[in-house]
Amino acid sequence: MIKIQRLNLDNSWFLQINELRLLIDPWLEGTEVDFFSWFNTQWHRTKPLSFQDVPEFDAVLITQKYPDHFHKETLKKLQPQKVIAPSSIQKALKKILPEAEIVGMSKAEPELEFLGTTFTFLPTSRKIDPIYDAFMLESEGERVFLATHGFHPNTEQISFMKKGPGCEVLITPFNEYRLPALLGGTVSPGIENVKELVDILKPKHVFATHDEDKHATGLVSKFAKITWAKSEKELRQISWLADRYQNLNHYNQITLS
Repeated sequence: MIKIQRLNLDNSWFLQINELRLLIDPWLEGTEVDFFSWFNTQWHRTKPLSFQDVPEFDAVLITQKYPDHFHKETLKKLQPQKVIAPSSIQKALKKILPEAEIVGMSKAEPELEFLGTTFTFLPTSRKIDPIYDAFMLESEGERVFLATHGFHPNTEQISFMKKGPGCEVLITPFNEYRLPALLGGTVSPGIENVKELVDILKPKHVFATHDEDKHATGLVSKFAKITWAKSEKELRQISWLADRYQNLNHYNQITLS
């Protein structure tokens, strides 16, 4: 069984896969600041789900180390008992959540079992920032692939992604977001990368993420070049996407299987 729900209209999700109830990258209030406010400050244009309406959860998954994924103020309010995250932020998480169990994942420790679900960490091939990794979640023959900034797998990772049962859900950005190389280069690779992942995974359902037109100030917003995703009608006319595309533009929880 898979249930899914947006917690904001950007990149925060609730995901239930059989017994496991998971919050992904929760950011439910305030701003996200990269390094300095003058460099990049963003905040939601659409109000997120309220804290009181967040579904009960067993753990939080942080997919990336950046503040729109690792949002400290939201985590302090949620006070999760267990957080799964890249090992690069393990110490920072323990500092703000001293009572929580913090599980770091890395190339050296790429697998974790929790409540009947296997988490597999797929590191990017990039060696310098920005570094955007991906995760595979598997439980009782159902698979969810999370690539919250897109993902270009290497040969070994492609072999892993093609193994086992088919993929039920792919969550990845449709927008293309690019900066000059000195400011980070490609932040989201756009629809062509969605096709790359669909060709490998053959998912039943594809959800766009990181797609809110947020308020933004600072240097990054002045240089960002964004190509927004096509309309729902146009996306459904793309042969390889068509019936796979799920337009989850609300906060209602849906059941997929």
